[in-house]
Amino acid sequence: MPQILKSGLKSVHEHRYVGQWTERRDALEIVQGKATFLDDFKLANTLIGKVKESPYPHAIIKQIDTSRALAIEGVRAVLTYKDVNQEWRFGWPPQKPVLGQRMQYVGDAVALIAADSEELAKQASDAIEVQYEVLEAVFDPVEAVKPGAPILYPDQFPENIVPGGYEVMQPEGPFFNLKSGDIEAKFAECAFIAEDRIAFDKKPGTQSPETPGLIVKWEGGDNYHIWATSQGLFVLQIVNGTVIPAHIEAQSFNVGGSYGNKTALTTLCNFGILLARATNRPVKIMESKVEHYVMHETRLGSTVEAKIGMDAEGVIKAVQGVWYIDNGCFCNATQGQLAVGLGEMQLIMAKTEAWDMDTRLVVTNKLPAGTVRGYGGQELNSCLSLLMVRAMREGNFEPVETFRKNYCTAGDSYIWRDGLQYTARSINYDRAIIESAKKWRWYDRWTGWGNPTWTSEDGNIVRGIGCSIIGNADAGESYCEAYVRLIPDFFQKDCFCRVHINVTEIGNGQKSNLLKMVAEILDLPLENVEYVEADSRTSPRNEGLAGSRGTLTCGRAVSNAALDVRRQLFEQAEHLMHYPIDSMEVYRGGVRAKSKPDRWYPFKDLIVDRHLTMTGYGRHDNDFGTPNFFMSYIEVEVDKSTGAAKVIDMMGATDCGQIIDPSSAEMQCQGGIGAASLDTALFEENFVDPVTGRPLTYDMIQNKWRTFNELPNFDCHLEESLFDTNHFKAIGFGEIAGAAAASAAMMAISNALGVEVKEYPATPAVILKALGKIEEREVLA
Repeated sequence: MPQILKSGLKSVHEHRYVGQWTERRDALEIVQGKATFLDDFKLANTLIGKVKESPYPHAIIKQIDTSRALAIEGVRAVLTYKDVNQEWRFGWPPQKPVLGQRMQYVGDAVALIAADSEELAKQASDAIEVQYEVLEAVFDPVEAVKPGAPILYPDQFPENIVPGGYEVMQPEGPFFNLKSGDIEAKFAECAFIAEDRIAFDKKPGTQSPETPGLIVKWEGGDNYHIWATSQGLFVLQIVNGTVIPAHIEAQSFNVGGSYGNKTALTTLCNFGILLARATNRPVKIMESKVEHYVMHETRLGSTVEAKIGMDAEGVIKAVQGVWYIDNGCFCNATQGQLAVGLGEMQLIMAKTEAWDMDTRLVVTNKLPAGTVRGYGGQELNSCLSLLMVRAMREGNFEPVETFRKNYCTAGDSYIWRDGLQYTARSINYDRAIIESAKKWRWYDRWTGWGNPTWTSEDGNIVRGIGCSIIGNADAGESYCEAYVRLIPDFFQKDCFCRVHINVTEIGNGQKSNLLKMVAEILDLPLENVEYVEADSRTSPRNEGLAGSRGTLTCGRAVSNAALDVRRQLFEQAEHLMHYPIDSMEVYRGGVRAKSKPDRWYPFKDLIVDRHLTMTGYGRHDNDFGTPNFFMSYIEVEVDKSTGAAKVIDMMGATDCGQIIDPSSAEMQCQGGIGAASLDTALFEENFVDPVTGRPLTYDMIQNKWRTFNELPNFDCHLEESLFDTNHFKAIGFGEIAGAAAASAAMMAISNALGVEVKEYPATPAVILKALGKIEEREVLA
């Protein structure tokens, strides 16, 4: 059986709570089935919303008759394009009508239905009569930009290319390509050049255990209240408030996993808004598992045509290419993901002296692409890493050391997603790379490029190892606010503390870790620190959990708020103790003089009146100067007779500055095995029929998934270098924990076989093709 929890992870910088294992605040509720999720929440008179889906990838509705559907008792509304303002559009820039006459993918919304029950909504959907004019479709982004290709938006994007730049992220000007240095001169200096077209284009969805869903209530005018399965309520508000004019207040409960894929919930939000307003009743839309596959946002599709030049020392000096991005049927602020991808590219090739990387944002007749963990960086670097590996192989450079010498460290500069230049400070991941390689016994296992580490007696079963690296400066992204409120107990000497921050629990334990930081700073019993559930009406502003930002940004905001409370306590104590503030400390729910510990005053006595409270405010300001890092080591076993590949051993490594909670940190490392990470190299894909455009991976049988008994041996290695980030010197890494795993697995497979495998995912058919045992047409079949 696989061994997962075997690292015995322990912080070397322990505090009372931070660095120690503590039980998650919500642990018992979750395991006892008492935690509240959206589906547990009930509003009186709530209707069920349903979408009638297009059977065609590209078509125009010529006639539509809803009379039979409206005649069904219990059906409260049926909306079509005739009922909706066609200027209300999805995308950036606005492009696709929320409910339009032109269908752009299989599953597109033909009509919206609100009914008393799921069954009645389905009956109404079946009763709607539609006549279509079927149009030619296009599914490949490279083909979509060629002359004569079918055009999705003739009036806006005559070449199917969406303009780059995203004003929300790039207020000082668009950033969608990277050009610097003398590209030709730097290539001339390179000893090894790798050039190819690499695709990471199967667009798998993440398939969280809880499907996307929400409840929308119209509150008059343009005001709406939304309860949603969103990991980022602020993002949900700002993205959807500009599609249909709306002022949105939003709440969340526990979210059953998101993996970056349940944030804005763009289509569901706007469908719910339309139905709630049409019926003047709350409307609940909850996708089924099949609808999650065929209607919800997927990962970006990426095809990269690029050239990488490496010098005689193994350092990348020049990069040139074009990145084709498959947005699906509309571009929902993909420009931001593109910019992050260009940024992460610079982190893994930080010594490069000349860049010429351009992009093409392309619309196709497929599901819309949206946010998925990796957010542009995983998509681009899964392609570019294979070219880096090819250059390493040609120069016979050992990969761990080569990745190390090319990765960003303090003093290196890069242009980030806002188009501005930053210089990394504080960080240095050399020790994490060197020590993790030792721990995993990389150098004992490494047998050179194209050589298996083990071969069965009959020669059919081979093993190989691989590694890869990734990083993201979004760990410090965007602004974040928090309040910490100290509340005296009416009858006891104790004080309780409530933490207000707009953070939704998505399974990673972030809320519990934030409570630990506050308890640590104020030296309160951990059970006395409580969390106020995320609600945009009462929570201060925060972008939410994304980009590994929770530890650094939210941690800084709550820490600063707790420090603000501590400052106020010291100021009050100064009048009673007659000691200067710098001679005081908090101790067990009170303040005392460091030199005279018996001079102790409980917090309750330091608040102006025991019937009042004391509130601290904390903030994090946007900071892209401390990129994080993660390295994946993988050993695979491949059956050359069948093409089947499996991971048998794996390790994740990083330097997180300071471990906040060992079990949470270990769990984040293990998250690299999960959805949209490692297995995009092995079997995860969203397969679309090339003729009909219909998704063929529409359930948990067709869409391959790793079961628990198929988990590989897994270990992790974390260093703690106390970076200059927040009060506890920590930096998050959860989002990127699996972002390098796919390219590491491809290196391992290629080494095991002795031939290069570059097609994601490396299914048995792909591996057999690489071995020359089947032809391309058999792979497609």
